[in-house]
Amino acid sequence: MGIKWKKSAITILSLVLTASLVAACSGKDGASPAASEGGKENAEARQTKYSLYAPALTTPVNLDGKITQEVMKRSGITWDKVEIGNGGDLTQQINLKLVARDFPDAIILPSDSLIWSRLIDEDKLLPLDEYFKNEAEYPNLAKIDDRIIDNWRAADGHIYFVPSAYEQVVDEPSAWQGNAQGLWVQNTLLEKVGMTFEDLQTLEGFESYLNAIKGMKDEQGRDVIPLSLGGENFAGLEVVMSMFGIGSSGNGWNEQDDGTVIQDYKLPGFKQAFQWLNRMSLNGLLDKETAFQKKDLFLEKVNNVRFGAMLSGGWDNPNLTLLRNNKIPEAISYKELEAQGFPAGWLFPTKLPALLGVKPAQYANFNPFGNNGAGISANAKDPDRLMKGIDWMHTGEAFILMEYGMEEMGAYRMENGAVVVNEEVFRGPQFWGGDAGGMANVTEHGFWWWKNLASVGNTHIKTMESPWPAYNAMLYQAEELNHEQGTFGLIPKASRIKPIIGGKVEKYTPVQADIRLQYYAKMLVAKNEQDFETAYSQFMNEMKVRGHDDESNEEFNEQFKAYSDTPAGKIEISVKRTLPRNVYNDKPMIVGE
Repeated sequence: MGIKWKKSAITILSLVLTASLVAACSGKDGASPAASEGGKENAEARQTKYSLYAPALTTPVNLDGKITQEVMKRSGITWDKVEIGNGGDLTQQINLKLVARDFPDAIILPSDSLIWSRLIDEDKLLPLDEYFKNEAEYPNLAKIDDRIIDNWRAADGHIYFVPSAYEQVVDEPSAWQGNAQGLWVQNTLLEKVGMTFEDLQTLEGFESYLNAIKGMKDEQGRDVIPLSLGGENFAGLEVVMSMFGIGSSGNGWNEQDDGTVIQDYKLPGFKQAFQWLNRMSLNGLLDKETAFQKKDLFLEKVNNVRFGAMLSGGWDNPNLTLLRNNKIPEAISYKELEAQGFPAGWLFPTKLPALLGVKPAQYANFNPFGNNGAGISANAKDPDRLMKGIDWMHTGEAFILMEYGMEEMGAYRMENGAVVVNEEVFRGPQFWGGDAGGMANVTEHGFWWWKNLASVGNTHIKTMESPWPAYNAMLYQAEELNHEQGTFGLIPKASRIKPIIGGKVEKYTPVQADIRLQYYAKMLVAKNEQDFETAYSQFMNEMKVRGHDDESNEEFNEQFKAYSDTPAGKIEISVKRTLPRNVYNDKPMIVGE
């Protein structure tokens, strides 16, 4: 089972619910529309059928599936048509839909989609403000934290989308958000040169380690590559930039003390970071193929444990491969592996090297606001009925149904106030273990997909969780380090703003991205200081002339100022605690409380 699959699985496979939550869901606040209303009214409701469009989805939805039928029954919503996308550009797909005048009753869009503003401008969506205020009729929508709602508020002040998979308690998020970026170092080489992880916490100490392992051979007689910058297109560059105090994610916008934003390459630390990388390259410490390698070449080197250190996203570390090569069970817990000893070549996350007077920039982002939004057509028939069903989908009862199916299907049971997953069934041929990685069964049953339409996050749903595998525990440990060193935080405002469709930022960002890749490579492999200065000057000029950065910066600053004055721009979150996961134990334990 690949590491990338594990990353998505941590969300998909997260377990489950308290008995008290189930009890609450069965009461007034959580009762499904179909269960709480009379038979005659239910019969009338079933006559109202709705169409749904999910252009980001490419897996068909079987409306006759056992789980889908149960979701429709309990929600009181009957879907007679669910249209999916073709895997292409979302904007193009929706533009075609608008031209054809074939707009559905409901639509699901990713939280970062740029097409929202057009749907709102063309009055295609129904304002949903009142549904979040009506506690008597829509109790679960009314429970959503105001900061979540404000984040989804459009420029005109209205709410047009219902979020899904948001944090139920914003100030108490999960201790695992999937952020494993940072510095990863090979244990065996560190021991060979007589150094410790503490020795790497200054830039001088880190460079000493790289120089010490330069020229070493691995067991196959190949040269050890001291340092990797991640996969293709300079994947780990944001980590290097962080060391020099520059935020480079989200197209590199950095907020200044005066409330303006400036792009990363206009700050002194950007140039200093590339000067350092160039020096690492000239000294033979950086992978010489960094400037042009493709992902498959990078992964080949990773899985052959060629790197002594990696400044990267973390997910591509070779630890899973090392378990397989050493015939160690992939599911071995961290506690068990620690007791028997980590295999040679194991990569551990460690704190970034510190530069005197420089505060590391944030690159590990926490997004509590949800990953999809469901909009309702302005012309939908009986929108109250539709929103009543969506309200029910924001309960723990609904989450369990959409995640695991009905209890009689055998994928889970209630125990000690939590849901315990029956892994043999859940991973078996009737669920995720079927043909094509379980997707055929997802289609047949109408499985977890409905959570994209409407759902709470799983953080505060009580779960009996098995111990994490050791290689995933390393990813968790990397995120803990990002908390400790200050590189973890709420997704910045500049990354939450959606560019104006047809505006200068949208128009020139792709051009600027091409310029970046071209000149990143030139600066990285410059032969001397003069060549570097020439490449850097050309880069700055290209951004100005071909990238029109003055125009795009002016537009974005205007947008940033306006956004900062909105409720969304004023959101503040102070995390009181993070809910731990079962990472360092060797027995199942309850999480989510």
